[in-house]
Amino acid sequence: MANILTIHNLIDDETGEVDLSVLKALARRRAMQDYGAITPRSLRSALRECAGMIPEKQCAWRMRRGLPVPTTLVTPYGEASEGVRRSAF
Repeated sequence: MANILTIHNLIDDETGEVDLSVLKALARRRAMQDYGAITPRSLRSALRECAGMIPEKQCAWRMRRGLPVPTTLVTPYGEASEGVRRSAF
């Protein structure tokens, strides 16, 4: 386990994998901060919040190592016509 418990230690620097001990500890700490108790419901909620950062942290790890990052190309639907305003998402 890392010496300092932060989201920056969520991804192992050597392998790029999620450090489950850090994830569990962060979820327990977040559950205590938000709900004041460690209950199954508070742990699930805190785990969802902490786990939401995993893809971003893994992408940053891959970019620091110069590895390819998978991306998705979203193209507009329909035909483009002059004078027609398209909504921006």
